[in-house]
Amino acid sequence: MSNREFDSEDVLRRIFEPTPVKVKDTLEDLFIQRLESLDIPKTRALNIMSMSVRTLDGILSGEQKMIDYIQLIKLANFLSINTEEVVNLYIEKLKEIHEPELENRHTNKKIDFIKENFNLAELKKVGLIKSLTNYNDIIDSLCNYFGLNDILDYKDPEIGIAFSAGIRAKRNSSIKNWMYLAERTSIELRNPYSYDREKLINYFPEIRSHSLDVENGLVNVINHLYQIGITVIFIESFPSSHIRGATFFVNNKPCIAITNYMGFYPTLWFALIHELYHVLFDWKKIIESGYLISQDTDHLLDNSSPHEIKANEFAREYLFSKEKSKKFKPLINDKDSIARIAFSNHVHPSFIYVFDAFDAEKSNRRAWGRARKNNPNIEKLLFKLRHDFKSDISFSDHIRKIRGKIYN
Repeated sequence: MSNREFDSEDVLRRIFEPTPVKVKDTLEDLFIQRLESLDIPKTRALNIMSMSVRTLDGILSGEQKMIDYIQLIKLANFLSINTEEVVNLYIEKLKEIHEPELENRHTNKKIDFIKENFNLAELKKVGLIKSLTNYNDIIDSLCNYFGLNDILDYKDPEIGIAFSAGIRAKRNSSIKNWMYLAERTSIELRNPYSYDREKLINYFPEIRSHSLDVENGLVNVINHLYQIGITVIFIESFPSSHIRGATFFVNNKPCIAITNYMGFYPTLWFALIHELYHVLFDWKKIIESGYLISQDTDHLLDNSSPHEIKANEFAREYLFSKEKSKKFKPLINDKDSIARIAFSNHVHPSFIYVFDAFDAEKSNRRAWGRARKNNPNIEKLLFKLRHDFKSDISFSDHIRKIRGKIYN
């Protein structure tokens, strides 16, 4: 036999230690038991406690939300138990009775919060949520995608930011959501490198030629820029925001967010070069001014601003200038010639078609149709960068994936 079987102290402790009860008595149970033990009616008990029947019933049932603490002391004295125990039992009853009401209030608060901060119709359209009315599923989907423990943890981003946006861009919840994801993603990628402007200038001539490799070129550039101290991320596009990209800072280091604006491969590169212009020439201004996108600073979204015009001109000149487009316009329908011209200028042929369509009138369907036809399939590229709205991958898993494969 083991020593434990002869441990007399342990045996005595187990014999005399009371077995924990599984069902606790309520105040009402204790009151009824007390009446029975004293063999008196309820009216007699009320007289003894100097308490009204309404007050007593309210305490026992938990319906009495507001109560004089003296009443609980009277009840404790009558039951001949500790006042603290009466208070705890009363609070437990309150929770039991009113918790559904409190939960409903909390749920309604969350629903109001969601409606105020998210465009549910748009989120359903892009596939992030499946229903407009099942708020439990909506909350789960939003928390999973935005990396939130609680939907009420979502807050408007507080970042200095300079936008490159389509002319229809305006302040709305989708822009805020996009900004939030851009900020959080950049923070979580934890760029350890110091920003080096000279290294960026020296690397710049190499960037354009990477566009020839549709599947890996942009990824390679993003990886190299990361090592120069510039975090470039891809954030899924919200249709109503019409944003091409943004430049902002995290830990005083440049961050660039780009998106698949209009679905053209060259637009990704144009957005990147546009934002790199801001890093090169507007960085001090961005740091010092600490721009916040708000209702009274909508001019920051206006492509007619001098900074946006210069950034656009810079990107166009660097990738494939208007002069070159005009020069080779007569060959636009000669696919082989356009391919040779593109390769000799170190850009993918799709750039020439997109810029030709952009230079033409907006109503020129033929030019845009030609651009669309010659736009390469970029799904493999986007798969490496994006956090797809329709996937069930959590924000944390997405960060782990891109951190391991791109940001190192």
